[in-house]
Amino acid sequence: MTELRILLATPHAGYEQRLRRAFGDTFNGELRRWDLGGWVETPQELVRQLTVSVPDVVAIGPDVEVDTALSLARQLEQDLPEISVLLVSEPSPELWQRALRAGVRDVLAPDAVDADVCAVFDRVLEIARRRRQNLVGEPDGQGPGGRIITIVSPKGGSGKTTLASNLAVGLAMVEPNRVVLVDLDLQFGDVATALRLTPQHTVVDAARLPGHVEGMALKSFLTPHPSNVWSLCGPETPAEGEEVSAEQATQIVQTLADEFRYVIVDTGSGLSEHTLSVLETTTDLILLCAMDVPSVRSLRKELDALEQLGMTQQRRYLVINRADSKVGLDLRDVEASIGMSVDVALPSSRSVPLSMNQGSPVVESEPRSPVARQLVGLVERFAQHPVTDGQRRRRGSQR
Repeated sequence: MTELRILLATPHAGYEQRLRRAFGDTFNGELRRWDLGGWVETPQELVRQLTVSVPDVVAIGPDVEVDTALSLARQLEQDLPEISVLLVSEPSPELWQRALRAGVRDVLAPDAVDADVCAVFDRVLEIARRRRQNLVGEPDGQGPGGRIITIVSPKGGSGKTTLASNLAVGLAMVEPNRVVLVDLDLQFGDVATALRLTPQHTVVDAARLPGHVEGMALKSFLTPHPSNVWSLCGPETPAEGEEVSAEQATQIVQTLADEFRYVIVDTGSGLSEHTLSVLETTTDLILLCAMDVPSVRSLRKELDALEQLGMTQQRRYLVINRADSKVGLDLRDVEASIGMSVDVALPSSRSVPLSMNQGSPVVESEPRSPVARQLVGLVERFAQHPVTDGQRRRRGSQR
């Protein structure tokens, strides 16, 4: 078994020995136990102790009340997101749903056989390593390692390009010339139209560069926007998009992350090979969904697929489009079905299609509209400084 540091949070002393027997001679890490039997402190108490010696995995249970375990998991996800939390409890669909919402990375049955125990711990260890790589010592974007923010949705027409273009322009309000928008919808990408650009070069030109892609060479293929956003636009035809491999797409995105503080990646519908490849290096994942049952179910399936592939290292944000639609669903229904809390709820607005037709993102064209304010709220989850009213007014006056 791969080396790892485990904290077992449980009053069940015998389970520690059970784990040691399951790991056997292959275990060369550290396993210690926190007795939650007399635990009367708040979850913050455990977090404070963990900051002294940060483990890779915190396994909570068995013999811990589910509500207590999930409260602790939520606190760890908030304060120490580089740690993978494993819940040792009898799995059920309802428990899985609650556990995922609390930030738990896997659920292990207390009576699982040794092979399953080792496999689950190896899996959550790998997740912890990926999260630590992305989260600990988070880069400031002035050198290698800017944030890669990828927007995905299982269905076309969900508003990914609208969201991507508004997020990019919104970030440029506070971080001018430090934002690049990459169109990885290689069949029907429309970033150029959304920003009213006439690109001289596209992602296909960047992929045609021989050998390793250098940052300075790649910058020559970017198209500037008046908002101080740079864009690497999509192919002119679907046939051209076939020239870009998944490996090339990922290399391009990683190279841009060495040059820009924020790399916003707009993707095609579903989980294509290119999207999955880029997700391996993504630091922040925005999941976009509309207020209808097919969209909600499809997004749940997409999340399940990512979990099965072990792609759980990114920070995740759930954005609901047309959230005020009167279709028999409310946000609580969506949250329960998807297993995540809604971070941003975008209302329906006539200004959104108008802005797309005009090639001017709504954060520029209608900065005081309700939908623009919600989009700015999303921007502020990433920006190092809040968007001021003065910045919004200046953008609105420049359109």
